[in-house]
Amino acid sequence: MSTTAEQPTRSPQTGVSRGTRSRAATIGAGAILSVLLLVVTACSAGAGDSGGGNPSGGAADQTLSIGLGAAPANLDMTQTAGAAIPQALMYNVYEGLVKLDGNADVQPLLAKSWKISDDGLSYDFTLQSGVKFSNGDPFDADVVKSNLDAVPDWKANTPTVLSAIKSVQAVSPTEVKINLKQPDNNLLFWLAGPLGAMFSPKAKDDLANSAIGTGPYLMDKYNRGESLILKRNDSYWGTKAKLSRATLRYYSDANAPVNALRSGDLDAVYQSQAADQVKQFQSDQQFTVQIGVTTGITVMSMNNAKPPFDDKRVRQAIIYGVDRNAVNTTSTNGLGKVLGGPVPPTDPWYTDLSKKYPYDPAKARQLLKAAGKSKLSVDFNVPSLPYAQTIAQVVKSDLAKIGVTANLHTQEFPAVWLDKTYTKHDYDLTVINHVEARNVFNYANPDYYWSYRNKAVQKELNDAVAAPDKEQFTSRMKTAVNGIVDDAAADWLYNAPNIVIAKKSVTGLGANDTGVSLDLTKTGNPS
Repeated sequence: MSTTAEQPTRSPQTGVSRGTRSRAATIGAGAILSVLLLVVTACSAGAGDSGGGNPSGGAADQTLSIGLGAAPANLDMTQTAGAAIPQALMYNVYEGLVKLDGNADVQPLLAKSWKISDDGLSYDFTLQSGVKFSNGDPFDADVVKSNLDAVPDWKANTPTVLSAIKSVQAVSPTEVKINLKQPDNNLLFWLAGPLGAMFSPKAKDDLANSAIGTGPYLMDKYNRGESLILKRNDSYWGTKAKLSRATLRYYSDANAPVNALRSGDLDAVYQSQAADQVKQFQSDQQFTVQIGVTTGITVMSMNNAKPPFDDKRVRQAIIYGVDRNAVNTTSTNGLGKVLGGPVPPTDPWYTDLSKKYPYDPAKARQLLKAAGKSKLSVDFNVPSLPYAQTIAQVVKSDLAKIGVTANLHTQEFPAVWLDKTYTKHDYDLTVINHVEARNVFNYANPDYYWSYRNKAVQKELNDAVAAPDKEQFTSRMKTAVNGIVDDAAADWLYNAPNIVIAKKSVTGLGANDTGVSLDLTKTGNPS
């Protein structure tokens, strides 16, 4: 018997029918996230969901204004890179067959259930019935097929991660089957992200400026670089949003949003970069502070395709020459977790690699001398983000001690950095917090902006995805990660915390960041 999202027999960890072969490795690392979550409150109210609103979940007068960092360059996540677009639109405006909950577990959404074949080569989804886009277009299996068939044409969000898809069949209006070339342990995980977003067939021509989805919110207005306003979709097929309006405001300065929160201009700050002010808010009874976990990795990338960083010895020298502990302390006030590899603690293949390249300036100088680069000057492209600017100063000082001059070049984010550094690969060094989940798979893509090429690692990552069980998936992932770290492909600095500060009236604002969405579907503010 097929299991639906409402039936109690559904496994809460998988969303698939009991008795049906479940590929557990496709599900997010919810158990790990749950263990790592640290919630710090300044008072007893505000962290959990609360009553209020009408029986459908809506409330006419509940609004929210929330402060964020990087703003979307536009609204088209099929052509434009950056986490800010899905952060605002996924689950709120756009929905997919499945979604990630706050613990990174895959849950039903536009698909109410699914079955996986014993050989892992087909996924049979049963869709919600009666769903419509906000422009009135119906959602059905043909829409799913149309959207997934178009993914190979995407220019952003790494569409190649869905390359295992062989075909998509619209079996009936409420049933769709995805057939694979080979098993893919990550399929459901990727379908829960931007690549799985369902767009209205009639609204694909202007994705950069408008957003027509099936979600609980409508995209009301986008003031480029400043704010994005969502309003409740009163015709939503599911439980109505509690908020009648949500305003996402963007700030380039770390202190500006917390100052706006204190003055009453904001109700909450998400992914706050003012880590040095956490204790002040914790001691203020007007606010709650949550420190959650993220999938984000703040990485200092070296252009592996260009001298001097085409030499492994130089890359290793840079890693030995930068004090990651000092970077973490300066940037996150010590709230982040120092890394040494391209995997956050939330992934099941994480191992602590922070001691692999300890801070050792003498070792760094030896490696540079061996490479014939005792005196070196490199261009360091730094996005105009507060944490990146802070990190750049620490790195510049550390590198000077090993004979490397880092010439800092601030680039407007997202426009200039995405164009010159990310797209055109015109850089030596750069630093960015990769908030998107499982970014490690981009090390199998030699065309990604860090230009890392290792055929053995590529094969190991591809073999891991197709592994027949969770144990082999995890084992092969660890082997691939060790290969990437041995190559010193980048300097993985720290796993950023998710600092959420809100007025105590705000409810249902999750602490964990899964790298996909700022999910406001259960958020309320009955003040």
